[in-house]
Formats: sequence, structure tokens, C-alpha cells
Amino acid sequence: MKNLIKRLNTIEEACLAFSLMGIAIITFIETALRYTISYTFPWFMELANYTSIFITFLAASIGVKYGTHFSMEALPQTAPDRISHLLKMAGYFISGFLCILFVYFGIKHLIFLKSFGVKSSAMQIPMYIPYIPIPLFSITMAFRFLALSFKHLKGFIKREPFDKVLRKSL
Repeated sequence: MKNLIKRLNTIEEACLAFSLMGIAIITFIETALRYTISYTFPWFMELANYTSIFITFLAASIGVKYGTHFSMEALPQTAPDRISHLLKMAGYFISGFLCILFVYFGIKHLIFLKSFGVKSSAMQIPMYIPYIPIPLFSITMAFRFLALSFKHLKGFIKREPFDKVLRKSL
């Protein structure tokens, strides 16, 4: 099971890296064409925008995995260990629940877009396709937040010490 998760993490991070590289190349080519021959392909910008949606939600999911999202740590860092676990558990649970709402409303929005049959202006793809990453990566974010919440629940029950971040004074 750990090998599967490791492979999925590698695929996820490689997807992000190649998407970022792709958007950089597309944007560079578009800019070079605009200033050299005064012509751009209309679908370049549209593809860059849709790739940005993909990158945003994929990177948000990876950010949960590495704990790089913005968070307020004053209370958990100063509270006793058991209270710190409860605070982190509650925060992660609420975040996971909000991601589940993203999934629900994202799917609802996809169904709404699909029912209209609208296509994008330049690439002529169905408009629901570029928005698939929103509920898809919100599922992975919800899973990761809820797993972190469960980890802190176990720490609370087992009375494990809370990992406090040691900061150097200036």
C-alpha cells in the first residue's frame, strides 16, 4: 500500500511539474509570436487559463500533504499537548469538511455546465472539462485533511506529545 501511495505522490508531483513547464512554454511562445510576427493563436491563452485551474487545485492538494498552507499556530504552540491536538484536529476536520463542500458544489456546477452543452470559445471543448480538477483535487485535499484530523485524534486519545515548532529568537 505504501508503494502505491508513493507512486501516486510521484505521479501527482510530476503532473504539477510538467503542467507548470507547459504553461511557461505556451506563454513564452505566445509572447514571442505576438512581438515578432504580431500574431498569436487564440487557443494559447485559453489553454493557459485552463491549465492554471488545474495547477491551482493540484498544488493546493500537494500543499496539504506537505503542510505548507497558511495557518495560525499561536494557540496550538502555546497550549498543553492534549488541547493542541484537539485544536489541530478541529481545524483539519473543518478544512476537510469544506473541501467536501467544494466537491459537492463542484460536481453540481459540472452537471450544470454539461446540461447547457456550452463549448469554449477558442478550443471548442465542452466547458465542464476545464473545471473537472476542482472537485477531483478537492477530494484529495479532503482526504488529506481528514487523515491529519484523525492523526491528531489518535494523538489526543493516546496522550502523545504535540510536536511544537521551536523558533529561534531574533
